Order: sequence, then structure tokens, then C-alpha cells
Amino acid sequence: MSTTNDSQYRQLLQQGLAKLCTGADALCKEQRNSPGVPRLNYMTGGYSWDSEYVWDSWANFQWAGFLAGRLWLLFALTREQKYGDAAMQITERIGPVLARYPTVFSSTGIDMYYALTFGYLLTGQEKLKLWVCAGGQNFANIFDRKANAFLQIAGADRIVIDTGLNLPSMLWASQWDQSRAVLPYRHLDTVLDVGLVRPDGSACHAASLDPETRKVTGRFSLQGWNNESVWARGQAWAMLGYAHGYEASREERYLEAATRAADWYVDNAPEGWVPRYDYHDPDRNQLPYDSCAALIGTAQLLRLAQWREERAERYRNVARNTLAVLLDNFVTDSGTVLHGTWGRMRHVEPGKPRLGRFPQEDIMPYGNYWIAECLFRELSQDLSVLSLANSR
Repeated sequence: MSTTNDSQYRQLLQQGLAKLCTGADALCKEQRNSPGVPRLNYMTGGYSWDSEYVWDSWANFQWAGFLAGRLWLLFALTREQKYGDAAMQITERIGPVLARYPTVFSSTGIDMYYALTFGYLLTGQEKLKLWVCAGGQNFANIFDRKANAFLQIAGADRIVIDTGLNLPSMLWASQWDQSRAVLPYRHLDTVLDVGLVRPDGSACHAASLDPETRKVTGRFSLQGWNNESVWARGQAWAMLGYAHGYEASREERYLEAATRAADWYVDNAPEGWVPRYDYHDPDRNQLPYDSCAALIGTAQLLRLAQWREERAERYRNVARNTLAVLLDNFVTDSGTVLHGTWGRMRHVEPGKPRLGRFPQEDIMPYGNYWIAECLFRELSQDLSVLSLANSR
């Protein structure tokens, strides 16, 4: 494998940070005139402003927590107070809502972690910690006790690999009360037990549940090419979920799962480093990249390198080559990450909206956060804001 030139790589990182700051500066100005809840536009990467926070709808979710998380990390890197103020404004709009209502859609866990938890760690404001803890209690509303797992959406008949993304605020809060992590660990165990991380380390997207018994009736893909293929973002979610689990618990089973998934990701790194939406679609070279999968995977390789010394050089090599390509070719001058996709959305329930315009591309909420985390992991000397064991 080739390696990036260190001085050129560091220059790319600084240029990338400058791009993110350019976009954040413009957003801070907009926010002063429109002090609502930001809503991502999937076609442009820009934001509009809603009067209310939408916490109970998959179709209308605003992905505000990812933007707050991006701003918090920029604040931590630059110490520019305007970024912290903008992040806090979003956080204060969504925190009381998350603390009040039972969860119906698992991605509110994103907002709890990237907005509220980061905000607490960077400001010490006790109300944010209280909102995190109350939100974690509300999250139990989508835990199916027969299936022994969190559902993606209340009442859904499936478990998905994505949901590990939504659990870290509860894992983090277990530093003060271990019972807060009981259900997240049960979920992570169930996902392994039902085979969503295959023996070779590749990820299967979802397990279907019997409507009555809640037993697993099969495994399938909602957004990939077919049920046996590897949807690129699902592979990254597997790495992320079990890295979260290990960091909070130091449970070797979770480290082994994260490592298996990471090894598969590294072994299957494509030419040019950035995967297409699915690793096995025979027409993949004419179909969208998944820049989000590449950024999520890159962040996890950098994270896992600290725990897997024997793999650290290989993991960092793939991560840094991938990040260099992304910064060079996938990020606009305002820090928007291009070349993303929701995927095929093969499983669309009757009466439910279809996300995305596949095979056209979309600006994805994930990429615009994870580009900031990748830069933060490479540029910051203090990673404690990203640690799920920060206070121990």
C-alpha cells in the first residue's frame, strides 16, 4: 500500500479544517437571523431553519445533533467561541424535548450524544447531563424485551446494524450509574448473536422479527444490493457500534467484533480507497460512492489503532490514505461532504416515505459530522471529548 507524505497530509488536514470553518462561519451568521432548529437539505448540503424540533418522525428528522457535534468539535479545535455558542443554541432547542418524550425513532440517540454529551464535556453545564440521562431513560421505549434489542423505529419488525450508532450517550452515562448501559449491552450482544456481524467480519444489515414471537426469521439488507452483499455503510456501522461497546466496557467480545469488522474493511479497501455504496453490486463502478462509510470507517480505524497495537500501522495507513482522498476530492470549499447516498432502500414499508434518489447521489447527514471527527482525531492533542470513559 502507498502511504501519504506526512507534510502534505498535515497540510491537507489544515486545509480541510479551514473549509469546515468557512462553512461554520456562514452558518453562524445565518443562525443569528434564524434562531430555529437547523434542517439539512440532502440536495445542497445547506440548512433551513424550523421553528420546532422534530423528534418523532423518520421522514422529517432534521439531523440537528450531527451539526451540533460538528460545531462542538470545531469549538474544541479552534477555541472560537462563536462555534460553541452556535452548538449550544441547537443543543438547548433539542435537549428539553429529548428529556421529555418517550423515544419512537432511534436516531434521536444521535442528538443525545453529539449535541448534549459533547456539550456537557466542553462546557460542564449540568443541565445537559440531566437531559442526557432523562433521554436515555426515554430511549428504553423502543427496546423490545422479547427480541432483546432496540428497534430502529417503535413497532418495527427488524433489528438493524445501524442502531449501535445511537447508544453511546447511555454507555457514557453508565460511568455514574451502571444500569444505564444494561439495555445497550443487551442490544449489542443480540446483534452479534443473530449474526449481523458475519464470521468473516462482513456486516449484514438487518434481521427480521416474527410479529408475535419476536424471533429472528431471516437476515436481509434494506439499502444494499442484495441480502448477501455488504452494504458499505453497514460495514462502518458494525465497526462503530462495537468500538463504542468496547470503549465503554472493555469487554473483549466487543473488541473482537470491532476488529473483525475493521479487518474486513481494510482487506476490501477498493482502489482509490473510497467504497461504492455496496461492495458486491456488479454495477457498483457506475453507482454512487459512499463517502460517509469511508469517513465513519476511517474514524474507527484511527480509534481501533490505539487498542490493537499489532494492527495499528495497517489501520492508520488505510485511514490516512482514505482521509487524504476524501479531503482532496470529496469536500467542498465550505466543508460539505459530497458523493453520498442512502442506497437502494430495497425494503420500503407500505405507507412509509422512500428516502433518497438512488442512483443519484445525496448529501448525507453522517458525512458532514464524521469529516469533523476524523480531523479532530488527527489534529487534537486531547481526545477526551470523544471518550465514552472520559470521567473514569
